[in-house]
Amino acid sequence: MKIIHVEDYFDPEAGYQINELLYVSKDFNDEVFLITSTDMSPFYKKVNIKKDKEFEKRTGVKIYRLEPVFKIFNRLLLKKLRKTIKEIDPDLVFMHGIGDFKDLQLWRRRTKYKIIRDCHMSWVASKNKFKNLYYFFYKYFFASVINRTNKYEIIFALGMEEYEYLKRLGIKDHKIDYLPHGYNNSIIYYDESGRNDIRKIYKFGKEDIIISYIGKFNDFKRPDLILDIIDKFENNYINKKNLKLLLIGSKNSEYMKKFDKKLSNVKDKIHVVIDDAKPFSELRKYFSASDIIIFPKETTLSSIHSQVCGCQVIMENHESNRERVIKNENLFEIDNLEQASQILKRIIDNEEFKIKQEQIVSLKGREYHNQIEKLRNILTR
Repeated sequence: MKIIHVEDYFDPEAGYQINELLYVSKDFNDEVFLITSTDMSPFYKKVNIKKDKEFEKRTGVKIYRLEPVFKIFNRLLLKKLRKTIKEIDPDLVFMHGIGDFKDLQLWRRRTKYKIIRDCHMSWVASKNKFKNLYYFFYKYFFASVINRTNKYEIIFALGMEEYEYLKRLGIKDHKIDYLPHGYNNSIIYYDESGRNDIRKIYKFGKEDIIISYIGKFNDFKRPDLILDIIDKFENNYINKKNLKLLLIGSKNSEYMKKFDKKLSNVKDKIHVVIDDAKPFSELRKYFSASDIIIFPKETTLSSIHSQVCGCQVIMENHESNRERVIKNENLFEIDNLEQASQILKRIIDNEEFKIKQEQIVSLKGREYHNQIEKLRNILTR
């Protein structure tokens, strides 16, 4: 079977859904291709052909990078996309995302290959001021075609908020199915050896409680809010509990100016380690080395990864986070940093972070081998 994934942006070192689906693909007898762009701006880096080749070698996936014709609101129109798909001659094309230029496919003749799509959009990320006009336009010019034809076999929602977003676009239930965010158990698992190695590298003690953030440093994710949460603790408490901060990720230069200013106010209060982004294949070691992880804004797939690696996760109380975070009592109301600090203190005082599990039972259904099977079964419908 030939399967093509089409994703506007791709970083071979990242840990997004597309990366994990491609990693899992090597365990099936399929020819798998990825068509993506040469635009790496969301990752604050440029295309590295060597990294692409390394990813191809590890996964058996062939990567095609196409130049964008133009870009609007981070949506890309890729040059020669149709031609590239035709040359590969696939059985199934998985076009990731919805409501972008790939939807122009709906105005062309039905293809001999099946097309599926997915929706990653949650309400917290839907902030465009023209969104109501966009919903109206999409409903009448695209959703109507989706609902009455088989040009799209199915559209996967990654959670309840994504389902609600698809409904807002006017897409009917008979065209929607679920394919939740998840993890690959050959890459993400609690790694005791990795935990010890990373703690040794950063010179953390055995009794230190490591509070981490692993993700992007920008105005959307706001890891600086973790500094505000920590600043609510007394110095004596921080010292008594051996609290340390580990902050890892790619950095937006303008955001870091504000972050560094806030950091200067707490660096004498708590030991802080800041490091660059790490390859996804290594992230389990950093999750395993951590005890508690705080994602102060929005939502992230790393919330699932970190829990599989045994971490307690603290996040905002969004519907998508309620679906992903096993202990909903670890969710704080939006912008309520006082509540976040109380949750953090509860986890520390009750030593809830000491509960380490190699595999969390309630997340097993999200393992990506199950999801690849679901994609392959579409062809037999």
